[in-house]
Amino acid sequence: MVTTTNKNNSRTSNGAATFNGKTNGVTPKSKSTGLPVPSNGNGTRRSVASVEEQANALLERVRTTIVKKFGVKLQLREKRLQTKIGHAIKEKIGLDIAAQLKKRGKTMNWQRWNNEVFPALFGQPDALRHDIETLALVMAKLYDVFELDPQEAIKSLVKFNQESLAKRNSYLQQEQSNTDDDIDDLEDDDLEDEDDDEEPEDFEDEEDDDFEEEDEDEEDEEDEEEEDLE
Repeated sequence: MVTTTNKNNSRTSNGAATFNGKTNGVTPKSKSTGLPVPSNGNGTRRSVASVEEQANALLERVRTTIVKKFGVKLQLREKRLQTKIGHAIKEKIGLDIAAQLKKRGKTMNWQRWNNEVFPALFGQPDALRHDIETLALVMAKLYDVFELDPQEAIKSLVKFNQESLAKRNSYLQQEQSNTDDDIDDLEDDDLEDEDDDEEPEDFEDEEDDDFEEEDEDEEDEEDEEEEDLE
């Protein structure tokens, strides 16, 4: 495009004409990226970086406030994942070892595994020595139930931990229910024993009545004998 310019009138290269310092109303065109920009709810736009910054600021405020008010420090997502994966690894490998030993007629030493071997290899579930991606890949190389993609393996390990926890809670609830039933049975037995203890008292009363009747009969017989003597 050719741009022409004179003393009073000028035309820009984008097609907008200027006359004596005023434009003809044509606005310049700008290139658009085509990417949606988040809205803040007031009709204005803000960048993704701004959303992340605001989230981090609010997150810090939430955690700090809860620590001050309740003395509790909320764990972050990464820490929660680490703990779940740590427990999942400890249980999965431990059960595998136990199964192999059982085939040989031996018993698993869970105390040694939980307190000595596992910490030496991996650390504690809530303080692992390696990042979760590395651990997830190790588990995927050991067991075909986990995907070789670290992120997919992480999801599977978390699911394994959740299912294991649900089973454990169900077992504990069943145990508690059985204990309650046993207590109810004992209470019923105690009530039956109390009823049995009360029955002899009735027999004693009947025996006393019998003795009283016998005494009365004896007195009547004595009176009759005295009358005969007279």
